[in-house]
Amino acid sequence: MLNALNGSIQAELVRFLNVIDDSYLSTKSVSTAAFCKARMKLSHQAFIELNDDLVQMFYEAATIDKWQGHRLLAVDGSVTQLPNSDELLENFGKARSHAAMPAVRLSQLYDVKNNITLDLQVESHSTGEREMALKHLNKTQTGDLVVYDRGYPAVWFYKYHMINNVDFCMRIVKGSNVVKAFLESGKYSDIVDFPCTEKSLCRCRKDKISTESIRLRLVRVDLPSGEPEVLISSLTDLKVYPTSVFADLYHQRWGVEEDFKLLKSRLNIENYSSVSIEGVLQDLHAKLLTKNLAASAIHDAKRKIKKVKKNRLYDYKVNFTFAINQLKDNVVRLTMKLADFALYELLISKISKNLSAIRPNRKFVRKGRRTKPNKYPMNYKRMC
Repeated sequence: MLNALNGSIQAELVRFLNVIDDSYLSTKSVSTAAFCKARMKLSHQAFIELNDDLVQMFYEAATIDKWQGHRLLAVDGSVTQLPNSDELLENFGKARSHAAMPAVRLSQLYDVKNNITLDLQVESHSTGEREMALKHLNKTQTGDLVVYDRGYPAVWFYKYHMINNVDFCMRIVKGSNVVKAFLESGKYSDIVDFPCTEKSLCRCRKDKISTESIRLRLVRVDLPSGEPEVLISSLTDLKVYPTSVFADLYHQRWGVEEDFKLLKSRLNIENYSSVSIEGVLQDLHAKLLTKNLAASAIHDAKRKIKKVKKNRLYDYKVNFTFAINQLKDNVVRLTMKLADFALYELLISKISKNLSAIRPNRKFVRKGRRTKPNKYPMNYKRMC
């Protein structure tokens, strides 16, 4: 299941056994029914705990990139379509009332500097993004800085960050009186008192946390179109965090959007191998773990990258898609100890040589969404 399970189960089983036996065609055979029966004895929690171990070991061993001394994290949510199943529909619901297929809401806590997902929350579509983001705080540590898009700001939500000694920066809508007054003032940065409004007051009392107002910073960022965008942050030290750093800080949140695109378009997380709740959760968390393994390999590969020639127009980075491709089958050999450390060294060397140009300031018009009844029909799995 860690081997990027995307083809038909029988085809993937044959491939798996070929790798195990180091043979072009293994004489062993396992039926699809036997695999489906066996996987129900395994909890998806195993993949979550393995990912927690991987993340812990990564931060203990790696020299990580930070933003002004902070581990820079981003939170974002996404919705993915599920296979057509009454069990899934009843448990997760659907994205729209008129939709035919069930859907699930995902939220991830993502290290944008090191491409590691610290936490993935999977809930029914009716669950709010703030509630899922609140659970992510359990995986943060003192001194972290978390960046959010609009839709997350709320005074009670800010307070939980303060309780956990975690800084934040969020995009805030311009409809509130406080933000309107800030924009009208013409200032680009200001420290403002935020009292508990009615909804936040109720939530604070319910959760038994302080209802006092808090002092936060508002920052104005002018977009290329000339339209102002307002950020709210706990980074109130004007000398350490000048106004000029916030535009780039918020822009780095885009890394979590790109990671969802990687999960959907490269690892095909919507291409499920089961119509049961447990099977769907296994697929999601297994592929996330595979993605983090690729990110760890890329971190090692960066140290082997030779400096590019000075006359090159762009800087270069390791191709993430190629790294995932090279893990196919090799993740079986490594996790089952069918090969020694030499294979890992060879794998890292190969990954380090496949680079992609970094082209800054690229912009594309977002295309309209095309509705499809089912992207990956359960009865028509690709063969490879």
